[in-house]
Amino acid sequence: MILIALSGLLMQEPAPPHPSTRAPYQAPVIRPFEPGPDFGQDRAQGDAAAGPQRRLLEAPVVVEAYARSYEFAPSDTEADYEQGVASAEIRADQGAGRLDGAWRIVDATGRKLYDLVLSDPGAGPVEGGWRGREGRGAATSDGVTLTLEGSGSMTLERTGNGWRGLLRIDGQSHPVSLVRPN
Repeated sequence: MILIALSGLLMQEPAPPHPSTRAPYQAPVIRPFEPGPDFGQDRAQGDAAAGPQRRLLEAPVVVEAYARSYEFAPSDTEADYEQGVASAEIRADQGAGRLDGAWRIVDATGRKLYDLVLSDPGAGPVEGGWRGREGRGAATSDGVTLTLEGSGSMTLERTGNGWRGLLRIDGQSHPVSLVRPN
């Protein structure tokens, strides 16, 4: 009898995959800054006869000894790296969609209902997660409707710096806004 029950369980079809796991991961179109093999090997022009290492301190330095800054000026390699990271961040931000980032759903009085983090690649579905008083779950959007799995859904209408719409929970609609958290 037990074998028949176990074989019946094994014969059942597996549950369909969660919507957020259907598409396999693909590397982003805009990769982060990755220095090439010759990075940092260019010689500085001008009076850069100093080596890459700074001279060791021989005694404590008093505050009065500083004319302007408490830090050494960055080396050419450090400046190049910082510029590369900043450029990669700007390119990544330019490729992101309008819903990308952290959001908060607030009611008409400004009371926080949900916190959201959404990943919007600029084309295709938007995915992320939500967290509220009653739990947390996945969030998806097609650009018109934001679905909070296990909680409700919200129609999206663009406003100045955010979105507004009606949040439908358990058959009831509530006017809400989707805003960036402070």
